[in-house]
Amino acid sequence: MIRAIANKRLDLNNAEYQVYQKIISIVDKHEFDNLFETDSNGKIISVFPPIDKQVSMVVVYFLFNIMINQRARSFDSVIKDVEFLKSKISQMENK
Repeated sequence: MIRAIANKRLDLNNAEYQVYQKIISIVDKHEFDNLFETDSNGKIISVFPPIDKQVSMVVVYFLFNIMINQRARSFDSVIKDVEFLKSKISQMENK
């Protein structure tokens, strides 16, 4: 689900959003500002901790974790599509 974080679209599932809520209860939510870039689908393109500003490691780690999770979900989707196509081909061959 797309959520607005640091004035950016970010694709988070409910569990990830709950972790975000816990993080901002501990640190200032503005630590997320200017820390990452996303595409129009809410996928993190890059995370770049600033040199001139202190950022909690939990915030940086969270963003890296989200980026990895998003890519893993994307791979899972591709694998499911390939498996579906393989089963369709197998059905066509058996006819």
